Amino acid sequence: MQIKNKVFCAVLFAAAACAPRLSATEIVTTSYSAWVATQTGTPTEWNFSFPNGGSYSTAAGYTLSVGTYGPINVTGPDGSGYTLTEDTSYRVSGRSYQTLQGASDGVGSMVFTTPAAGLTAFGLGLGEIGTASPITVTLSDGETFTASPAVNGTVYLGLSSQTAITSFTLQTSSGANIELTDFFAGVSNESASAPAPAAEVTTAIMIGTGLLLFGARRRVFSNLSRSKVVRENLA
Repeated sequence: MQIKNKVFCAVLFAAAACAPRLSATEIVTTSYSAWVATQTGTPTEWNFSFPNGGSYSTAAGYTLSVGTYGPINVTGPDGSGYTLTEDTSYRVSGRSYQTLQGASDGVGSMVFTTPAAGLTAFGLGLGEIGTASPITVTLSDGETFTASPAVNGTVYLGLSSQTAITSFTLQTSSGANIELTDFFAGVSNESASAPAPAAEVTTAIMIGTGLLLFGARRRVFSNLSRSKVVRENLA
């Protein structure tokens, strides 16, 4: 009896383990207009302002001002220290940009931390100096995306998510400096039009599997009981 109960529980555990896991739906685009189309209302752009002389290589970092969506803290952890500065000499096709620049050693990164409620949509203007290396964007939910700007170029990367993102990190290879040329924050309409949660399907599968196995278990015990009665009558 104990062995049968253990087998029954093991099968139920396996059914639960094989059930689909939940994940947020995220839309990533390299077009600003396409990203805006995934928004509810109008997104807010970063207010370019660099107090404290433009050096933010400390644990406090820099604060992005993006209206009601901020403040968003940006730090530049770099080994045992920090590297994050204002760059007023970044130029793309003859146009000057005022940017926030990260480290070039392949160790340092840019870490963005949102208010507690998080963001469901944000857009990044990204450039690089030094060498052309892919920039990896890692979200607080573990999802990763890649942007590949040319040296002294700029690309746009916009994200809309069903669930709030509370932080994200930018990282690139040695010899390249990340240049944050722009930042936008908004509210994704994906969260409002999300499909039915996969949890309901998972629960239905688990309950259905459990009922089938429970029914099979009862039939086995019922057959064993009838066999016992037959043996007793023949004895």
